[in-house]
Amino acid sequence: MDEINITKATETKLEGLAELLTDDKLVQSVGLMLPRDKKSLLQALHLFVLHNHVALLEINSKVVGMIVLSNWYDSEGQRIAHQYELGYLLKRDFWGRRIMTATLNKVIAQLPVGTIIHARCKKENHRSQQVLINCGFGYKQNSWWQLTK
Repeated sequence: MDEINITKATETKLEGLAELLTDDKLVQSVGLMLPRDKKSLLQALHLFVLHNHVALLEINSKVVGMIVLSNWYDSEGQRIAHQYELGYLLKRDFWGRRIMTATLNKVIAQLPVGTIIHARCKKENHRSQQVLINCGFGYKQNSWWQLTK
């Protein structure tokens, strides 16, 4: 297997991220709604990267996936410290190779003890559920999973 590099999403990496997100089936499978034209997409990605922790998965300097940790908020809209919502996607050519499981475990290992990660996964997305199980998440309710590090 090619070596996966985990890099922080930066302004210079937005083109690679935009290229990854041109796969409509991949984008729809995770429920993203993105602008169609490239300029608007790059602007949206710029804001997204600014407001979230975004790690890019790269093989030979080409973006093949991403892992996102977004702030978690309580019912009154207040940010809860050390809690995040997880999102991830991987180029379909790389599915079934345990790449996301291995990479997500590396990211989780870098988080401080006591961090809580929430993840939502569609019931029919068995691959993603298996990634969550393999990374230590437990099913909570209503398609939500949780991991406490």
